[in-house]
Amino acid sequence: MPEDDKRKEIIYALFLLFMQKLIAVIPSYSGEKTLEEVVRKTSKYVDEVIVVDDTKTKKVGKIGEKLGAIVLYNNENKGVGYSRRRGIKEGLKRGADIIITLDDDLQHKPEDIPKFVRKINQGYDVVIGERNLEKYPFVKKFGNFWLTLLTNLICKTNIKDTESGYKAFSREAAKKLKLKANRYEIEGEIVYEIGRNKLKYANIRIDSPIYRKGVTITQGIRNFIYLLKRKISDL
Repeated sequence: MPEDDKRKEIIYALFLLFMQKLIAVIPSYSGEKTLEEVVRKTSKYVDEVIVVDDTKTKKVGKIGEKLGAIVLYNNENKGVGYSRRRGIKEGLKRGADIIITLDDDLQHKPEDIPKFVRKINQGYDVVIGERNLEKYPFVKKFGNFWLTLLTNLICKTNIKDTESGYKAFSREAAKKLKLKANRYEIEGEIVYEIGRNKLKYANIRIDSPIYRKGVTITQGIRNFIYLLKRKISDL
């Protein structure tokens, strides 16, 4: 690319950065040891960080408050789906142009946020992070492969990692999402909403440096059953 074009691209990227309001949503249940680092790093790339404390103790929320994050307290464990829905809704209330969702356990690198923003600014409605599962146990890879395959089949999409919680939404896309799930079913439901609303989406590769235990085989089956029920209810 010629130097003049590169310079124009940088100027345009900076223009978008300062003209847009970026908000990150981080649901947290057991993030006492990792949330501080996640919030500190995320804050470098967004205008506001929303932490949704999904505990009874309010410990993770206090960490977020100390770092200047906006903290929403559930006061009991209502699930990652409920927390993510609540955080997205709050982000819209606060005028977000782009909403990024990521986990509290360092499985997602905040340094990847500019990649998501860049894709949204290229005209995509939703951007989904495709994790590198090389360090994950075989059973996790196996389950994720089949759940992704079946989810795409139901939703008529071609998303590389349907269970990834690292996503970005344009404001208009976030407003169209009709989400109801309270727990891990939220990931498949988001894919369902992408397909139902015919949203323009992109997959991007992300690094997953740390393996954290997430969706089990049993939970994956529950997720699939939930998705089937949601599909049938909309017929």
